[in-house]
Amino acid sequence: MNEGLRQTPRQPPKWLCHKLQCFAEFIKNYTNDYKDHYYLDIFAGSTFHSCKIDNCNVESTEITALKNNFQKCIFIVNDLEQADLLNRSADKYGNRSHIINGNCINEKIMQQAFDIIPRSKSSLALIDPVGYKKLRWTTIKKIASKGTDWKGHKTDLLIFFPLEMALLRNLTREECRTSIDRLYGSTDWQNIRQDRLGEKIDHNEAGKELIELFKKGLKELNYRHVDALQPALFSNPPIYHVIWASDRAGRKNKLDNIWNKPSFLPCELFGKNTDE
Repeated sequence: MNEGLRQTPRQPPKWLCHKLQCFAEFIKNYTNDYKDHYYLDIFAGSTFHSCKIDNCNVESTEITALKNNFQKCIFIVNDLEQADLLNRSADKYGNRSHIINGNCINEKIMQQAFDIIPRSKSSLALIDPVGYKKLRWTTIKKIASKGTDWKGHKTDLLIFFPLEMALLRNLTREECRTSIDRLYGSTDWQNIRQDRLGEKIDHNEAGKELIELFKKGLKELNYRHVDALQPALFSNPPIYHVIWASDRAGRKNKLDNIWNKPSFLPCELFGKNTDE
C-alpha cells in the first residue's frame, strides 16, 4: 500500500481500512468482468497494515491485486527496502508479479513496465500517490499512450486523487505553484487559485473545480468514460477522491455501490472498537 512501510506500523485509520476494503471489492468485480488483464501500480510499497485487534491484518492493494485474476501484476516501488519486502511477500504468488525499483517519473522506469505488457493484453493502472507532488501529468499521459492495446484501448485508470489531504491545503501557497503545474500539465488551475484568493469561491467549490479540471484533462486524452466520486464513509471531509477513466465502460454506478454503501470493517463485525 502506498502510505509507506514503517518498522513498527501504526494502527491504520478507519478511512484507510475502508479504502482497502472497497478496493478489494472493486478489484474482484473488475477481474470477474475482465479476465487476464495486466495490473500496474506506479506507487507501490508495503504489503500489510498492522491492527491492534487480534488476528486482524488489513491487506494492502498489492496483495489484493495478486490474489485476483490478473495475468501479471507490475509494481513500481521507489524505495529499495520496500521493493525487497514486497518481492518476498509476492513470492507465494509464483511468477505473477514483476517488481521494478525506481521512480515512476523516470521515463526509463516507466518503459520497463510497458515492455512487460503485451500489445495483445489490456491493463488497469492504480494511481495512488502520497500527496500530489509525486504525481505528474506527464506520467498520466505516458500511461494513456504507451499502455494502449492492439484494439486501441488505453490503460484503465483507477486514481485515488489526494485533494483534501494535500492539494487544497497548498492551493494558495506561492511556493507550490510549480508542483501543481506539473500535476495538471498546465497553468489552468491557477484561475481556481485566483478565485479562491479573491474569495469568489469557497473551499468546497475550489475542490469541485479542481476535480473537474483533472477530469477535463483525462477527457482530452480521449478517454471515453471519466467518472468521479468522493468516498462518503469514515472521512469527512473526504481524504481522497476516486476518479475512473476507461475506453471500455463507465463504472460510476459500481464505484458508488462499493464506496458509498453501508458497510462494516472486519473489527466492527466482531463488536470491537478501533481508534479513529
